[in-house]
Amino acid sequence: MKKLTFTSLALLSLLFTACLKNDDNCCQAPYQPYFVAEKNGLQVYGIPASGKVGTDSIAIGGLSQDAGIRMHIKFTGKGIYGLTGNQAKYYQKINSDTVSRYNIGVANGSSLEVTDYDSTNRVIAGKFTLNFKRTFPTTSSVYPDSVKYSKGQFSVYLPRN
Repeated sequence: MKKLTFTSLALLSLLFTACLKNDDNCCQAPYQPYFVAEKNGLQVYGIPASGKVGTDSIAIGGLSQDAGIRMHIKFTGKGIYGLTGNQAKYYQKINSDTVSRYNIGVANGSSLEVTDYDSTNRVIAGKFTLNFKRTFPTTSSVYPDSVKYSKGQFSVYLPRN
């Protein structure tokens, strides 16, 4: 009788554990935001960020302790967005002081391409190339006249309305 009870319990527990689903992805976010690019041949990383600009544009950026990049576009879906004027900015900081600022101006070749758009999770991903010209300080022997970011890639959550 003890053998039958033990066998029944063992089979019952085996049956219940076999039916449980193991979901290893239960607690992970569906996307891991990132912001990375090459500057002067070196790979640089930033904390990914996004925000709303006015009523019809979004900003995509990467921030670090001593620098930041911000690009803004009128997002309409996947595609290539040419960047000019103040649509992209780069700055450098020492502590909380901005020591140099750059923008696109009329520099050619700056663009942002949205390669993936998940409207359900409100995530966009893409790549970018940025050619900046220094706007502050006006003359400098410390900060270069221009800065180029190539092979840029990002994935960010879109801001909520």
